[in-house]
Amino acid sequence: MTNPNLKPDSDSVLPCTAQPLPDCAQCETGERLMCRYKDRDLLNFFSIVLPYAAAMITGTILAGKGIFLLLWLAYSLFFFIVWEARVLCRHCPYWAASDRILECHANSGVFKFWKYQPKPMSKSERIQFIVGALIWLVFPFPFLLLGGQYWIAFIGFCAACSGIYILYYNVCNRCPNFSCPLNNVPKVLVDVYLKRNPKLLSAWQEAGYQIEKQD
Repeated sequence: MTNPNLKPDSDSVLPCTAQPLPDCAQCETGERLMCRYKDRDLLNFFSIVLPYAAAMITGTILAGKGIFLLLWLAYSLFFFIVWEARVLCRHCPYWAASDRILECHANSGVFKFWKYQPKPMSKSERIQFIVGALIWLVFPFPFLLLGGQYWIAFIGFCAACSGIYILYYNVCNRCPNFSCPLNNVPKVLVDVYLKRNPKLLSAWQEAGYQIEKQD
């Protein structure tokens, strides 16, 4: 029996991603979107990020710059739990779930301080996210270089470049947080998902988004 909660009608409030029992069998996106939480997707994300983080932590310790490592770790907590959550995560359909703790394929475990915002990210929020992410990526490198950890800095640089590449082409192309600067889900899939979630579609159309007309 079809779940009425997922039928595209004006009474549907939560995005299907945030609904407990959506009728995914009727969805055209299939496995092309990570619109339902799976542990394997979260593990995949951490496996991409971990090599860079491990290189930065190891290199900073070997460089004798422990105080700057603590500063970087403190900034990491601030960025991922507060800043990124404010400008990026609260726009994601996963954030709309009723649980107070976020469960998604990238930032699981974050407390939802902010109210869900179905509209796409603003230009200011996109810029803030890019700036914040760049600070997180670049911050440890000067201290590795000052401490003579050139090889570890090089390994970290390679890990960062490969990680961004893998994220962009294997994660960001399936993520339902469509307004993220790194998101590259094909527009046809974005349209399918939005049409399946009328409240979300309405919020996006208010922000100027247009559904591609079918021939």
